[in-house]
Amino acid sequence: MGCAQRRPSGDNGSRDGNPDRELLQFNVRLAKSRQALADTNRIERKAFREHARLENAVGAYTRELSALLDQRGFTSGVTLNPIPEGGEAVLIVQLSDLHFNERVELPSNRYDFSVAAARLAKLAARVRQLGRCFGARKVVVACLGDFLNSDRRLDELLSNATNRSKATLLAVDILRAFLLDLRSELAVEVYGITGNESRVNRELGWSDALATDSYDLMIYEILRRGFAGSSGISFCGFRANELLFEVLGRTFLCLHGHQIGSNLQKSVQEIAGKYAAQGITVDYTLFGHLHATAIGDYHARNASLVGSNAYAEAGLNFCSKAAQNVHIVTASGIDGMKVDLQDTTGINPYPFAAEWEAYCPKSERKLHNPSVVFQVVV
Repeated sequence: MGCAQRRPSGDNGSRDGNPDRELLQFNVRLAKSRQALADTNRIERKAFREHARLENAVGAYTRELSALLDQRGFTSGVTLNPIPEGGEAVLIVQLSDLHFNERVELPSNRYDFSVAAARLAKLAARVRQLGRCFGARKVVVACLGDFLNSDRRLDELLSNATNRSKATLLAVDILRAFLLDLRSELAVEVYGITGNESRVNRELGWSDALATDSYDLMIYEILRRGFAGSSGISFCGFRANELLFEVLGRTFLCLHGHQIGSNLQKSVQEIAGKYAAQGITVDYTLFGHLHATAIGDYHARNASLVGSNAYAEAGLNFCSKAAQNVHIVTASGIDGMKVDLQDTTGINPYPFAAEWEAYCPKSERKLHNPSVVFQVVV
């Protein structure tokens, strides 16, 4: 009789009740694969939901804006005067931090669309006065961002689509009157960049695609298309974050200002050094953001059109005045000045469609400390 042969341990173990090792490993791999597929599908579905919500919000915004534009053709009936003869001077208006849809009710300051329209009318009157004094025939309007406050949560953007579209069109309505006021005596060139507050998304973007997802671009484009073909009003370019333009052989750099550090002079020179490495000499840098005027030898920071608000005064112990900067550029140099716009006594505001008025009391909300819950995900 032959001897019984011992079965290898890796053979089928069903007789002694032990699970097959290879089958167990295969089942584990299959389960992991199924879980990975489920996780991928869950992430993709979530990404689609977020994208769909944004598409719906933007769609609602666009429909509301288109409806309001159809109701009011802001270029109809416009007669432009001939551009007068002038000397070699060119004026530059820094236009930044207008925050049209912010409302301020303080003992020291009040701000709404009507006040904004009056302050811009006062600014245009001073620009025209300077134009006559220096014999200028052209003004460059440098739009430096933050023309509108925005809600950056998707559900708020969707539910407030009507208010956002009306605020955008109100801004366009007032700026249209401002540009026409300047054009009554001067040729007008307009440049623009994005700010940080007017972005649509919650995240602050630096790429062109993300940074130009902004109400600043929306307002600029509506004005550009509205004035298309108009004699003496030219929209010369819009960029995200930074833009260069040239006046009488001098190069000006436009920033919003949120990329500038606490050491203002050092930061400005570092940014100019970046362009110097590309062979571009920046003669003067224009920016805003901090709502306080600071005019130096190589830069000028703009204040805001708003002036002090509740957050600045009660939260930061910081007071400011409504102002914008104007520069006179000649062959001999650049002269910068602040135009104080705080007091508009005796100034008639530009007319606008008051029934579209909508407010966003953002400055008061900043005073409340939010409670944040951090969820740690491993």
